[in-house]
Amino acid sequence: MDQPTDAQDRQLGLTALTTEVFNLQTARVGTISEANGRATLYLGTLSSAVIALAFVGQGNDLGDGFYAFAFTLLPTVFLLGVFTYARLVQTSLEDVVYTLAQFRIREYFVHLDPAAAPFFPPTDSAGISKLERMGLLPTSRLQRLLTVASMVACINSVVAGAIVALALRALADLPVTGAASAGVLAAIAVAVLFLVHQERRFGRTAAVIPELFRWESSGMPRWVQR
Repeated sequence: MDQPTDAQDRQLGLTALTTEVFNLQTARVGTISEANGRATLYLGTLSSAVIALAFVGQGNDLGDGFYAFAFTLLPTVFLLGVFTYARLVQTSLEDVVYTLAQFRIREYFVHLDPAAAPFFPPTDSAGISKLERMGLLPTSRLQRLLTVASMVACINSVVAGAIVALALRALADLPVTGAASAGVLAAIAVAVLFLVHQERRFGRTAAVIPELFRWESSGMPRWVQR
């Protein structure tokens, strides 16, 4: 890791890095706030749609008016869910990059004064392994099921299944059991598509990150590639 030899240059570099840490933290807060806001907007829209469908269904006795309203409202909610999911995946990837950039700067500070290492979160291979054993860092790809994007993807898949079930019930006059079964299968298929897409996005990002952050004795690139 190259270090400036001139004392003034080093001080200016440390000042810039300290500022960058705060900038990265602000960026991380921005991604988290945006993710929460988008998820809240989607869930609020979905809740309002379900309530509206319930009122229309009661007033129309599940007639043609109910199906016309449902086929206007639910596809719109589903489309909003797709846009929300796509942006949530992006914010998750942005947060990963910002987090690793903070780790990189932190490791540089430790390199300047190894005696200060106990006061920083570990970034070496041994330290990362300890954090993983404590459960503070993910050790499995199944951890990605806990992201906000995964939550929205699963809920939006149920919306897709409901659209399919209603369509089969209204257009093909299938019994409720058959339409519901088809809707369940459609929801599972859409959920798999969402989650596979998310896994591929994370995989591509993990493959590139080690090229962005090259530094010795760090456990972070290996952790990201898992």
